[in-house]
Amino acid sequence: MIAGEDRAPDALVERDGELELLREAVADLLAGGSRVITVEGAPGTGRSALLRYAAARARAAGCAVAYAVGSPTESALPLGIVTQLLAGRDTPGAPDPAALPLPALCELFLTAARERPLLLAVDDAQWADADSRRWLEALLRRVRGAPLAILVAGTRGAVPATRPGTDGRADGAPAPAARVALRPLTPPGVAAMLAAAFDGPVDPAFASAAAEACAGNPAVLRAVVDGIGADGLEPSAHTAAELPWRAAESVGERTARLIDGLSAEHVRLLRAIAAGGPHLGPAALGELAGLRALPVSRALRLLADTGLTEGADTPRTPPDVAEAALAGMTGPDRATLRARAAVLAPRAAVPAQPAAPPVGTGAPADTGPSDDDPHCDERAGWRLLDSPDDHVPAVDRLRAADLLTTCGHETTVRRGGALPRTLAHPDTRGAEHDALLALHWLIEDAAPTEENADIADHVPPLPVPPRGPAQEGVAALRGALAGSLPPARVRGLAEAALRPAPGHPQLFTTRLAACYALALADAHEDAAAGLDPIVAQARALGARSAVAATLAVRATVALRRGWLQEAEQDLAEVERVASHGSGSVKSVPLTAALRILLHLERDEVDEAGRAATAEVPVRAVSGMWWPTFLYARGRLGLRTGDHEAALSDLLECGRGLLARGWTNPSFVPWRSAAALARLGRGDRAGATRLAAGELAAARAWGSASAIGTALLAVGRVTEGERARAARGEAARLLLRGDTPAEWSAPRRARRVRALTGAHGIPTTPSRTEGRTPGPLPGPFPAVHGGEPVREELTAAETRAAGLVREGMTNGAIALRLGVSRRMVEMHLSRVYRKLGLSGRADLSRHLPDKD
Repeated sequence: MIAGEDRAPDALVERDGELELLREAVADLLAGGSRVITVEGAPGTGRSALLRYAAARARAAGCAVAYAVGSPTESALPLGIVTQLLAGRDTPGAPDPAALPLPALCELFLTAARERPLLLAVDDAQWADADSRRWLEALLRRVRGAPLAILVAGTRGAVPATRPGTDGRADGAPAPAARVALRPLTPPGVAAMLAAAFDGPVDPAFASAAAEACAGNPAVLRAVVDGIGADGLEPSAHTAAELPWRAAESVGERTARLIDGLSAEHVRLLRAIAAGGPHLGPAALGELAGLRALPVSRALRLLADTGLTEGADTPRTPPDVAEAALAGMTGPDRATLRARAAVLAPRAAVPAQPAAPPVGTGAPADTGPSDDDPHCDERAGWRLLDSPDDHVPAVDRLRAADLLTTCGHETTVRRGGALPRTLAHPDTRGAEHDALLALHWLIEDAAPTEENADIADHVPPLPVPPRGPAQEGVAALRGALAGSLPPARVRGLAEAALRPAPGHPQLFTTRLAACYALALADAHEDAAAGLDPIVAQARALGARSAVAATLAVRATVALRRGWLQEAEQDLAEVERVASHGSGSVKSVPLTAALRILLHLERDEVDEAGRAATAEVPVRAVSGMWWPTFLYARGRLGLRTGDHEAALSDLLECGRGLLARGWTNPSFVPWRSAAALARLGRGDRAGATRLAAGELAAARAWGSASAIGTALLAVGRVTEGERARAARGEAARLLLRGDTPAEWSAPRRARRVRALTGAHGIPTTPSRTEGRTPGPLPGPFPAVHGGEPVREELTAAETRAAGLVREGMTNGAIALRLGVSRRMVEMHLSRVYRKLGLSGRADLSRHLPDKD
């Protein structure tokens, strides 16, 4: 029995047909008949409310009622559901159900029904143990001829499909059976539910926003309404802006509670699915999760039955489930899991070879640094870097590490902890020490899943403010990728990194980082100007791999800027260098991505498809450019109409970026593209959530191009006034007098006008530096270089962060807020990410004092 089973639900909106069916079932039961009704639906759609309604009505009519609820913690308990039913006050108990054969166990309930009409209700049947499912199927075959009604509720496919009364040993007509599929509420249904909650009709704008934010889920809507009422807010158009994050928070809490109830092996499997996406089959997922006692097929079926995963042959997790599943893992653990998943994935598991052939040619794969490229010879560079000879100057070790890294040999540089040892050497002092430290952290950020990742624990963090040009370049790229520094600050750091400083070595890698940071901050001309002398220096040294790496970054800048001819020239040279065995392994995904995007920019879809078939070495999957390749392939899927494949690639791209903490959509606007893919699959609500997330991240970053791009996506996936407002703002940002360089090319400007319906060039106030002002419900600004980061915290995140200040543990915070521990971990992970902090200690230092 469960608490409250006698209480009818307060409101069951748009469930009139289901309620009538249940009333008929109770009437038939009183008349001596039998009924079987299965109720299927997603969590929160009202399955439990319908069962409680039927149970209360049957008991009020004098029937016996037995109620059982499936639970993930008891899904392996033999006959757990049967034991609950027998323990009810209206059913005869049994000393040991497991001691009875299946027919006798069924007869126990049939005898009770003949004495008094009996309604059996089983909720959350997806969690039923195997023995209880077999018992239920056997009982369904015997139900006719007795005044017995069986109501079973669960997720789709979780309810036994056995037709009642088909056992040849029984006589009479089969028991009437019905299967009910609960659908989301329609917008009028949402409005009716809101009117009941607020004692009258609500603002139409609020009702429309609620229908969109809650996706028609009654439980989510009820939680949102309760939260708004508890905060003393009115259901107005102004309050509607809070609905998306409140709905997301409600879904997150429900998901976190569900995951908390899973066994350790089920959680490991769910994390494996979140990391591997749809590219791993059952066997690979079992290997990745390290399952030993639990059969993979049974575990996958259970996760699918709960709604935590989708798909059968290649399971996948919705983004919110993936976030909740991975929330309790540390950053390095998540990165390691994703790297293992990438290696196991069929699409990534190509023969181990250092580099792929250039796209569109049959040239053999690169076998490593070429003999005629001494500046990038891996063996010679490693010998110099790891030499025990104390007379090797630190600056020579530094330049060897720099060129090896530029050529894509980060593994060589990190092998055996060479960099940390060089850093700790007494002769490594001053500018060389600062530059080595910068290089170390640049490698850690770009390839966090490479071997020897644990050596990072023995290296000090980058100082704030950074010391010297090398550290300024790394800090600029870090701040840009994470969106943790405003564009003006990023530009300032990057420009300082490119200026020669007496006594400080000029490194290829850190200057490339600075140039790319400038491009992310919409300073494309400055980025191109900074790359030109780096190319010239690499050519003078004869370091062809360094030339190729620099040209690949310059081609990226040119493509972002809309300079297609310059992008084509640089990309062609990169491919020629790779064909002669001097390309960087880690740049292969970038080269392929640039080729795909360049073809798409020219509407050469077939050529883009051929470029997308390029083989990517497994080593490159852990590099910083792998998400870019997935994004490009996702864009190709959008163009060809393969929305399923596009969404798969784009979500995998997003997972990889979020695992690194790279949330800036200026780097890869994956959410906008994924929103279009979801829309193509008919999921407008999911598309809207993704587009809204992209817009929030873009506003937090503050560059006009990022905001405008995100607004274009919002305008395409939403409807009505919201869509018109987004398109209008996008046009004002992207077609004004000081148009962002990324959108100033005539071809792109025409595209903006076509998407926004704009004619002419609207005028707006001149561009402002720094972040876009916006609401900041959370009172905790992060501090970076003295500048506040205007990233919005939700109310729940603010409360959790405030309790951290009081010194409370995650478990204590969970008790105080009435949520699960996993939900607290999710809140704090988002706080750290939004405020650019490293963890709890950093958060405590930066929180303002209480008034």
